[in-house]
Amino acid sequence: LLGGFGCGALASVLAYFLFPHVRTRVNVWLDPWSDIENSGYQIAQSLFAVGSYGLFGSGFTRGYADYIPVVERDFIFSAVCEEFGVLFGIGVILVFVMIFLEGVRAALYSRSRYLTLLSAGLTALLTFQTFLIIGGDIKFVPLTGVTLPFVSYGGTSITMSFVIIAIIQWVYMRNDMYKPVSYTHLTLP
Repeated sequence: LLGGFGCGALASVLAYFLFPHVRTRVNVWLDPWSDIENSGYQIAQSLFAVGSYGLFGSGFTRGYADYIPVVERDFIFSAVCEEFGVLFGIGVILVFVMIFLEGVRAALYSRSRYLTLLSAGLTALLTFQTFLIIGGDIKFVPLTGVTLPFVSYGGTSITMSFVIIAIIQWVYMRNDMYKPVSYTHLTLP
């Protein structure tokens, strides 16, 4: 596990020095205000959208989300917070937390190692994708350009998010998780 994290850190440093667009994204993440007219415009507008209308937002279709380039894919969470408020944004985050907890529960109570790994992997995929896009919108992590599951524009993203949830639900049904697990059939050596 530590080796995997180490290789990932090394790959990140190499990508920073090899690819100019990665360097631009990291620099904008560190200080979007230094070039607010050009490279920092997107994240600055995103931060303005999240923080401008307080807890309850401006109202449906009353925000200025069009000022954020690619709002329907990369910055949909900012538009949600602008029009529906920060409380609604927190509610969206809590829905994803609940999806994470149910996916973990499916993985933990699975009777098959394969189904445990399948459910844990798909849950991690959705959770990491959610973390990347919401974290990028609020300047917690550098922007990546992934979509917010179930919310962002894009048919393939929405379809695959539903497929992932369907597979996790199948793990529930396959393992008959609604009945208590009995360990009386196990014998110790």
